[in-house]
Amino acid sequence: MSMEPMLFASDLDNTLLFSVSHRQEGDRCVEWLDGNEQGFMTPETIVLLGTIHGLTRLIPVTTRSVAQYLRIRFPVTPDYAVAANGAVLLHHGQPDAAWAAETEALLWPWLAELERMESLIPQRLPGRRLRRIDGAYLFLSCPNPEDAAYCRSCLTDTTLLVETTGRKLYLFPPPINKGAAVARLRRRFGPPAVIGAGDSPIDVPMLRECDWAIAPKNALVEGMDRDRVAVWDGQGRFPDYVLQQAAAFARAGQ
Repeated sequence: MSMEPMLFASDLDNTLLFSVSHRQEGDRCVEWLDGNEQGFMTPETIVLLGTIHGLTRLIPVTTRSVAQYLRIRFPVTPDYAVAANGAVLLHHGQPDAAWAAETEALLWPWLAELERMESLIPQRLPGRRLRRIDGAYLFLSCPNPEDAAYCRSCLTDTTLLVETTGRKLYLFPPPINKGAAVARLRRRFGPPAVIGAGDSPIDVPMLRECDWAIAPKNALVEGMDRDRVAVWDGQGRFPDYVLQQAAAFARAGQ
């Protein structure tokens, strides 16, 4: 009887792929939006993904909506992916019904607050683009990081968790986070261990839920066991480092 492989829970944007503004010669486009090149992977990332698929069960864990995730054309497409910050589990691109039912129960106590903030934000912070992502959380697009920080300072009267990354602002119901998603994946698949990778504060709950963690800076893995953490030193490119370290952790855990 074959044993379940290690699970590799990885963020996507700026962890495995990146936008056109970070493109270098030789990078391959893996995402298009309205016919325009949108997302890229390095040549080494594309090769290493094949290695990772042989060593682990790779499950992307992303804040992207389902539609945004499905735009990506992976060189080797993962069987499963978690979208909307943990709200949706996709299996071969289709939502998993059991996961959806569990998410619905988790969201139920927070629906009134989501609706209140969805109505209030356009009045309090006009001129920004507000969307609810797959019914699970609110996303506010701001013109720059300074405005995102200002918007966050204006939203202190909510029980939703408010996070910013760059010019993006998110309002999450507390049960909808990447750490909770990894805990749910553990229950679903029963892996011997979980490797996690991410680049932003939104990824911290996920990194803390994992047995091994990969990050670009120490602040994201503060307090974790240093023997089970890999922090990028800035040399080379972070997506390549992520997959190199994930492969090393997977081999060490075999």
